[in-house]
Amino acid sequence: MIKFETPMFRPPSEVNSLLVQATIGCSHNNCTYCAMYRGENQRFRVRPQDEIFQIIDELSSSKYKRAFVADGNALVMRTKNLCDIFKEIYKKNSNMQRISLYGNVSDILRKKKEDLDMLKESGLDLVYIGFESGDDKTLKRIKKGATKEETVEAMQKLKKSGIKVSGMVLLGVGGKERSFEHAYQTADMLSKGDPEYVGLLSLQVRPGAPLYKDWEDGIFELPDKYQLLKELEIIAENTELSGGYFYSNHISNYLPIKAIFPKDKDEVVSKIKEALKDKSGKQLRPEYYRDIVNQY
Repeated sequence: MIKFETPMFRPPSEVNSLLVQATIGCSHNNCTYCAMYRGENQRFRVRPQDEIFQIIDELSSSKYKRAFVADGNALVMRTKNLCDIFKEIYKKNSNMQRISLYGNVSDILRKKKEDLDMLKESGLDLVYIGFESGDDKTLKRIKKGATKEETVEAMQKLKKSGIKVSGMVLLGVGGKERSFEHAYQTADMLSKGDPEYVGLLSLQVRPGAPLYKDWEDGIFELPDKYQLLKELEIIAENTELSGGYFYSNHISNYLPIKAIFPKDKDEVVSKIKEALKDKSGKQLRPEYYRDIVNQY
């Protein structure tokens, strides 16, 4: 049996998915806030195709309706190899309905339209992208490797090929210094890109991430819970989606939200404003929830 290299990461929504570890680690692995792929055994590499097919063969089952091709940025692989992997997943899993993976902006832009069309035809339904922010100064500081304009272009490019976009935003990643700029520019980026899914998480400053030392030295200041809520309010109030899911229900967030925009937008904005006015904190998750996240 093929051994998975651990730790291996997947989006929370892929908890019940068939996991196919086609790559190890992350091909970018420069983001200053991230401590996920820093281990010695997680130096980026692509598994041999025969190993990937063996994983699919060993783990496939009629119980799976979704598959996630790991790890940090499987979209970096050659288009033909990915297409072969997707076809094999569908072939071996009779009830398969959706295949997804992580992709970064530069690799999306590097793919030709014909490549993305081929990936869609072979079964790729959804790409998770770590937007983190729409503020170019913040993106440069965290070494994201993409600008706001490039991120919007990547979203539009995927959508033109019929591939859905699930974008992740990090509340607090601009620090206290650029909190408002981060929030407003992120809302503008989301509105222009119009992803099908938006997931908002609150930044966790973790040992092993380069940003951790900046935080320890006082160079980076993380906004407090009410400033994070203010960022959430700004983003929610200024984001226009044409029927996208807007979630902040990750355990790292103080105020869980699960909504569809524009249908639920007014209700969500009102809920956030109410939580900001109520300084008792009764409407917010307790701090120990974030402590739980920090254990992983």
